[in-house]
Amino acid sequence: MKLELKAKLLRTFPKAKTIGSGRLFTRQLSYLVDSSLISLYQNIDQEIPMMKHLALVPIGGYGRMELAPYSDIDLLYLHDGKLSNYDLTEIIARINTYLYNNEREVGHACRTIKESFLSMDNIQSYHAILDSRFLIGSKALYQDYKNQFLDKLPKDRIKEYNEWKLDFLKERIINSYNPLLLSEPNLKNDSLGLRDIQLMYWIEKTYTSPSQREGGVFDYFLNGDTLPIVTAYDFLLRSRTALHILSGRKNDRLDLNYQSEVAEFLGFGSKVELSSIEKFMSVLYKHQKDVYFYLGMYLEKKTSPSLDHYTRHFSNPDTFYDDIMHFFLECQLKEIEPSRIILNDLRFASHFIDDDFKNSGPVIDTFLQFVRNRKRVGHLLTLMHECNILGKLIPEFGACSNFPLFSYHHEYTVDEHTLLILRELDKLEEKVWEDPQVQAVFNDCQKIDILVLAILIHDAGKVKEGDHCQYGAELALIIAERFRFSEEDTELLRFLVAEHIIMSDLSSKRDIYDPKLIQSFSQMFTDANTLRLLYVMTIIDTKSVGKGVLTNWKKEILFFLFSATLKVLEKATNLIDSNERIEQTLEVYLQEKEGLEPEIAAKIVNFAAEIKPSSYLNYNTPRRVFQHFVNIVEWKNMQIPFRFISESEPAFITVTIFSEVNRQLLLFVSGTISSLGLNLVGMRLFRSENDIIIIQSQITDQFGSGAIAPEQIQNIEKMIADCVSGKVNIEEESLTEHIWSSPPKIPDGMVEELVKFSNDQSDSYSVLEIRVPDSIGLVYRILKTLLDFDLDVIFVRISTSADFAYDSFYIQTSTGQKLEDSEILFSLKEKILEVARMKQNQGIFEISF
Repeated sequence: MKLELKAKLLRTFPKAKTIGSGRLFTRQLSYLVDSSLISLYQNIDQEIPMMKHLALVPIGGYGRMELAPYSDIDLLYLHDGKLSNYDLTEIIARINTYLYNNEREVGHACRTIKESFLSMDNIQSYHAILDSRFLIGSKALYQDYKNQFLDKLPKDRIKEYNEWKLDFLKERIINSYNPLLLSEPNLKNDSLGLRDIQLMYWIEKTYTSPSQREGGVFDYFLNGDTLPIVTAYDFLLRSRTALHILSGRKNDRLDLNYQSEVAEFLGFGSKVELSSIEKFMSVLYKHQKDVYFYLGMYLEKKTSPSLDHYTRHFSNPDTFYDDIMHFFLECQLKEIEPSRIILNDLRFASHFIDDDFKNSGPVIDTFLQFVRNRKRVGHLLTLMHECNILGKLIPEFGACSNFPLFSYHHEYTVDEHTLLILRELDKLEEKVWEDPQVQAVFNDCQKIDILVLAILIHDAGKVKEGDHCQYGAELALIIAERFRFSEEDTELLRFLVAEHIIMSDLSSKRDIYDPKLIQSFSQMFTDANTLRLLYVMTIIDTKSVGKGVLTNWKKEILFFLFSATLKVLEKATNLIDSNERIEQTLEVYLQEKEGLEPEIAAKIVNFAAEIKPSSYLNYNTPRRVFQHFVNIVEWKNMQIPFRFISESEPAFITVTIFSEVNRQLLLFVSGTISSLGLNLVGMRLFRSENDIIIIQSQITDQFGSGAIAPEQIQNIEKMIADCVSGKVNIEEESLTEHIWSSPPKIPDGMVEELVKFSNDQSDSYSVLEIRVPDSIGLVYRILKTLLDFDLDVIFVRISTSADFAYDSFYIQTSTGQKLEDSEILFSLKEKILEVARMKQNQGIFEISF
């Protein structure tokens, strides 16, 4: 009997594939547990007579008969106080042990009827007891429990809990600023999951008569216009069941690693086909949207009972299209929050919108008026999208509805991400954005209506394979023609969509302190306003990818790129011919700020001018140049292998190392950073005329901040010193993360690998771009490969997301030339892909210096 229940459950699990109902399957699991517990209870009763004094009462999800494969089995041992403590303990131990031995988690309570009133102090316990049902034991005792407790729950406590639940749902769903459709949703506890529906069910259960309180969630929603929420609840139960079975544990987080497995399990297609996941997640999101609308109507009816729920605003077919657009325009102008019941009416009415809606002149004119009013545009466009109107007007955006992005750093679907950007734009319009620097740039922007449309379709191209920016630009031209834009506005819209990732790309992959890059970038813009719009779009787009993605580091480098380019556009300076000006500025600083004699200042200027590459003077301020000169002098006098200094910046730590030429030092730095669980986000190598190298590295913690403890900085210096002296094997350390856990395993095919060489950026160096799944020691292994090919590394830009690395390396041959030999390029590409595919658990990568 010990393993009987486990065997029964395991035999039943495969049935979840063919039973198309989560309700039926979870109920069957509940029946199996019921049967085993009844049999066990009867056996115990033969040894310890207890039928008159004890009732076994399932509660919680088990009480509702919605038992997921690995959910807890919650039991109430209801007794009348006449069993001895010894017998009661023995009974509970026997039943709980049986469940534990069958690998079931148990949550239990042991109470009398009188003691049950104490459970009302905890809302979780209160919810659990609302789902009480009789299983076996004393029926008379359970009937007393119903009459004396369940039917007499304190009305003031019920009211308090119900009001709390209504407020919770309203803040969580209706007033929520953040997107509700997540890339990796918790099927139980996240917004629009099972728990939100159960909260409504628990509220309604307290409003019914005592005789009607037994039953589950379905029993309370199988009446009226409730089919969508019943169907949604069933699908969520079914998806949760599949997730439990596939993970072999209690698991409600539908992360990327399991989505393909669940999709196949539920019959959406093979797990190796990306389309299977897309179909599954699209259906899931559709059901969650149904939950969203039902919740909105439910909350409005509960909190605004005087509202006329039967008003129909869109019943006149002759004015149907105009009524829709003027409804949102009126809400904007009068600052009215649309009724959720009316929005649901509009959602229903949207099914009767024809293709001529998107081409209607009056509809387009009203929409553009709405956008140009610049009041709560993002918020109202979100509501317009939720009731299926925005996608009818701009079908190019509508194609993105519920479209998942298979990436660990994208938390939301394409449409949710896009609308979140527009709600960030609302905050800029209201002048309440959290960064005054970004707010100030936005305040000078014009043509915000074009920016709104560019944001709407900037990621629309992702529904098609290939370059989504170029495809999006094609869609922009289609929309501009349909909206009858001028040539100027058409080009602005096309540009913002086509180039919406360029600032992010340049700041993460290129040396933005290179004056040639800034000059080249500035030539893309016809005016400063276009640059401002693109900068603002880049900032709020990056922020809306997910929480914590827009780090201080990213904001800082984006603003530098923006401000440096703006100076060129405004002709404040000519960066191409700026070295002489920078040298003059340095000399003035040294004499006036540092108080140096002219001959000493001239010596330092000469030192800086001779450092290669020449971007050294653009990248380092006069203060830092002086600091470097002093440190080099001190280092030479100290006669130590290298000099190590660190400086805290707003978004990162800058670590600078001065040394004689030592090609292994780059490996020591990258390997050390990797082993300590820190992020290397940038690295530059400069070389003086007398063969002194300066390595400048930017380091953040694993969360992208510069909050790195002094002890960790000391550990970096010590480990590099140990590497130089030979005490530490950097090969082993670079592949071992000592502090934080490894990043999640990336499903095969999630990242399209890229190794690309560009020789059009400079006359003296090549740019190597690499996009591969991230892993511990990746930068170390790539650097080692480059050095093995006898290449010099000038600059490294590290851009690592949660799921992939997108790194750039500026390289040249040992003779200072670009790398143009096709055979070497091919061999180098193959070797880089080989070392990039190494996994952490494949052992140490053998190298020899």
